[in-house]
Amino acid sequence: MDTVSHFISLDYTLFVCFGYPLSVLEFFGTSSGLVCVYLASRNHILTWPIGIFNSICFFFLFFQIQLYSDMLLQIYFFGSSIYGWWVWRKKSGYFLKIHSLGWKKNTILFSTILVSTYLLGEFTFYLPSLLPNIFKMPPSYPYWDAFTTTASIVANFLLARRILESWFLWVLVDVVCIGLYSLKEIPFVTAEYVVFLLIAFYGCYHWYREYKKFGSK
Repeated sequence: MDTVSHFISLDYTLFVCFGYPLSVLEFFGTSSGLVCVYLASRNHILTWPIGIFNSICFFFLFFQIQLYSDMLLQIYFFGSSIYGWWVWRKKSGYFLKIHSLGWKKNTILFSTILVSTYLLGEFTFYLPSLLPNIFKMPPSYPYWDAFTTTASIVANFLLARRILESWFLWVLVDVVCIGLYSLKEIPFVTAEYVVFLLIAFYGCYHWYREYKKFGSK
């Protein structure tokens, strides 16, 4: 057990890059995340099993830097990756057409994200007082962290259902995450989200082109 705890600690350095000690946890979390998002942009089913591994890595990473909403998000990602894998493989897979929600449903969706952001931010703000033996440090940027969490949950669900707006929402999430992780001084994860942002723009383009060709008919 001590070996496992040592391995998942951010103090367990894999190598030093430009003076920054890159941990094993951050390395595997970052690399698996990049592969996962790229495969999603290409409509490849392997995005889901790799996403399961990624969510395990980031669960332990975010706990150690007090981004508790992001930590809780990984539990959802773990389950939704199993769900997405099942949907893509068992329910028509690649033959499931990309479709759009329309502006009315998108308005309701974004309003729900904002309300959920506030509620989750309030919850994580009080976690140290509710569970002081587990959460020994106060949360960092609880409401911004809550926004990226709730928006990511929605975006990931839309992705699993092959809904076009998922990639537009991922663009917004990635922009906020870049600022948040930069403030938390985890440069490799920050750089990962810069790449995620570029992939999200590509996903927007690739999925929109497919939607216009097949999904809108």
